[in-house]
Amino acid sequence: MVGQRFIQLLENHPQFEITALAASDRSQGKQFQEACTWRLPGEMPYFVRPMTVAAPEPPLDCELIFSSLPGEIARAS
Repeated sequence: MVGQRFIQLLENHPQFEITALAASDRSQGKQFQEACTWRLPGEMPYFVRPMTVAAPEPPLDCELIFSSLPGEIARAS
């Protein structure tokens, strides 16, 4: 849900555009609308629905990454 919240917050942001989405192995290669069950209030934003979910590793088509790492991984970094 953290990733969904990032999408929701950045949807109409004047300085950021979502150009890539990355997730776990089970979601990679799928369109976001197929890989994700939208759990936040309101509908899934239309612009992310057809985006293909990539692996969370370079190269990603972006200049800045917002990430929600599991606590164990974040503490180790």
